[in-house]
Amino acid sequence: STNEGREFSAITRYDIESGEMTTVKEADYDLGGIDLCGEGGQFMVYTENVDGFETLHIDKDGEATGLDLSFLPEGQYATSCSMETSKVAIRAGGWRTPGDVYVLDLESGAHTQVFASNYAGLDPDRLIRPESIRMMARDGVELQGLLYLPDDSSRQSDSAPPVIFIVHGGPTGQSVASFDAVVQYHLDRGLAVFEPNVRGSTGFGRTYVTLDDQKKRRDSVRDLIDMLAALEEDGRVDTSRAAVVGGSYGGYMVNAVLALYPDAFDAGASLFGVGNWVTALQIASPGLKASDRIEYGDIREQEWVDYYTENSPVALADQIKVPVLYSHGVMDPRIDIYETEIMVKTLRENGIEAPYVRIPDEGHGWRKLKNQLYYFRRQADFLEEQLTAAEE
Repeated sequence: STNEGREFSAITRYDIESGEMTTVKEADYDLGGIDLCGEGGQFMVYTENVDGFETLHIDKDGEATGLDLSFLPEGQYATSCSMETSKVAIRAGGWRTPGDVYVLDLESGAHTQVFASNYAGLDPDRLIRPESIRMMARDGVELQGLLYLPDDSSRQSDSAPPVIFIVHGGPTGQSVASFDAVVQYHLDRGLAVFEPNVRGSTGFGRTYVTLDDQKKRRDSVRDLIDMLAALEEDGRVDTSRAAVVGGSYGGYMVNAVLALYPDAFDAGASLFGVGNWVTALQIASPGLKASDRIEYGDIREQEWVDYYTENSPVALADQIKVPVLYSHGVMDPRIDIYETEIMVKTLRENGIEAPYVRIPDEGHGWRKLKNQLYYFRRQADFLEEQLTAAEE
């Protein structure tokens, strides 16, 4: 699967001897997850990513098999097979499915579920499906995001619910229709959730990924404001009570949007995010520095040191005027804990409420259940407190 010479990743045959490449399958969306199954690889299994929802395709000798795959839950798929059997294992995970496993016979179409998700007592019918929404940025770029709305049993009133923007990391990542316990937790407490795929996200073409590179980074921050305006016009959420949350690069986006657009959101939660790009880029591993030069510029050059000295969130932090919940793992190998602590220190010196959760036994994200249970309850309480205050 490659997007060489095209916008979206296509399935391509590469001839090792001649070096020639031939397009096998192409679409207006990314194709990937390729597996060759059955004798001689006569079956090809692959996925198509449409706005974060995947479709599983199965071809035989280059033609669609027409197998009924309606038994698969909606979401994301991963497959495993060999050229010695016509059977393929399919792992399916989605907004209502933490992870089921099926075995499908590609010849007969017969399937068996061999593993079912453990919901630990939760009712899967109460989990909320996201809706893909597209909107235009002020400069004409089409943006996309996933909107989750709480159901009637979770709403606190008949009015439109407050909304939490949850920004993905990366920045070359994508918010998709996968199982997310934190999103469903906020929904069950009566808040809407919007997961934006600002410019720079994957899944929307090769050009789109490059639109936030280097000195275009603020354009992606501005996308959050244009998306907030689009949701206000939509009317299904109360954008006058809005918070923004993100981890890693998403944590940077929280810091940046609250500084550059201080009147847009009522609160934020930045998890292990970047506060100072100069230090963050300078201490990155050699492997990350190589890709960082494409995304952010070469921090070894004075031009970029000067640029990020002026444009990092910590340099703009005096413009932040809403409460922000910060958190970081002491053992984080990707983003040093200094990046969070310098933001906490700066905001507190400016008289801004900046509670800080410092977790000694975590790295880049929360892996331990006890830490997840503690932190995400704390996050929900904090955001609800701030959004209730905004209503008053």
